[in-house]
Amino acid sequence: MYKIFTWEMVESNKEKFLNFDKDFPFIADGIYFIIEDKKELIGYSLVEKKGSDYFLNRIYIKENCRYKSYGTKLLTFMLNTKIKSGNLISNKNPALNKFLRKNGFILENDLYILKELNKNNFREKEGKKTVLYSIFWNIILAVTKIAGGFYGKSRALLSDGFNSLSDVATSIGILLGIHFSNMPEDEDHPFGHEKIESIIGVILGIIMILTASQLIQGSVSILIKGEYNTTPNIDTIFWAGFSSIVKFFMYRQKLRVGKATNNAALVADAKDSRNDVFSSLGVILGILLSIFVAPIFDTLMSILVALLIFKEGVSVILETTDTILDKQDTELINEIETYIYQNTNITNIHDLMMRQSGDNIFLSLHIRVPMNMTVYEAHRISENIENSIIADFPGIKSVIIHVDCLIEEKKQD
Repeated sequence: MYKIFTWEMVESNKEKFLNFDKDFPFIADGIYFIIEDKKELIGYSLVEKKGSDYFLNRIYIKENCRYKSYGTKLLTFMLNTKIKSGNLISNKNPALNKFLRKNGFILENDLYILKELNKNNFREKEGKKTVLYSIFWNIILAVTKIAGGFYGKSRALLSDGFNSLSDVATSIGILLGIHFSNMPEDEDHPFGHEKIESIIGVILGIIMILTASQLIQGSVSILIKGEYNTTPNIDTIFWAGFSSIVKFFMYRQKLRVGKATNNAALVADAKDSRNDVFSSLGVILGILLSIFVAPIFDTLMSILVALLIFKEGVSVILETTDTILDKQDTELINEIETYIYQNTNITNIHDLMMRQSGDNIFLSLHIRVPMNMTVYEAHRISENIENSIIADFPGIKSVIIHVDCLIEEKKQD
């Protein structure tokens, strides 16, 4: 659980903080950030605003809780709530230097500086760069495999080329999704523009299914007519092997960036590239069997590749329609409920619901508080819960909390 303390709250808990850290600094105009785990104080940080910049006066994590990422979590919470522009600056400190460098601070003039926080668009830049890289290589693979399959008389390689062509369309959809997900909300679209990504996904899924259907129809027609006597050229194996190697490195790159930027679409696309590695290896097997056993294997393998494209298209449609229809993730909802119960004194949570737009999740829930609690106290609890959920659950963009009163039953005489 994360909290922001006012000076009055710090003063009223002075003894508690000094027992926690004997060097706890008391600065009236400072901003105090607190991190707790199951209601136990884990750490804090103090920041002072000077002009447009912020100075990290102190960050302290309980000794037996260090090296568990609590410091990074606290820093992320600070950047997501109060410190969204300017620079965050810290003095050199032997105990903190490694931590600061790890979290992107740069040493300049004996000061560690995290620069231009309002221009931190790493997710967008890295995501777009990776997708453009994917489009470039998929176009090359599509052209070489379609041409190689046509001139080398291999339907399996030809089908694999259309598979790469469908990957180009998928990557374009992801690129559009990254673009729209970074557009700010407006009056007409208060929840952002990310659902466009799901609409594009449905369209791409339909295109993949239609492409696969045409490939299957052509190959089945050849089998029925018995026109599968053509043996592929041996050099077609080179293009399928080249494809499997390129797809492997694409898989590694997409997975790395997808995890680093928390981009579910990119991680899913990475898995698709991994499947394409095996698809291309299957094409090699089909060509070899066609050359050394019987020509029919090339046509059979082309049907198998087309079925993989069809399956991927159906998966894309099912996944994106779940997002459009706001399917509830019961595991996530239960996890959030448990999180609130373990870290607060709230005893009643209900009507917890979620809606999803792209990679962003919007939550709404009701909590009950004692009926004699002030509006200010209830607001502070709600704000702490909201900030903590956003900090500890990646992908959750907004939390709306409705406060109800807890009505105690009157004792019967």
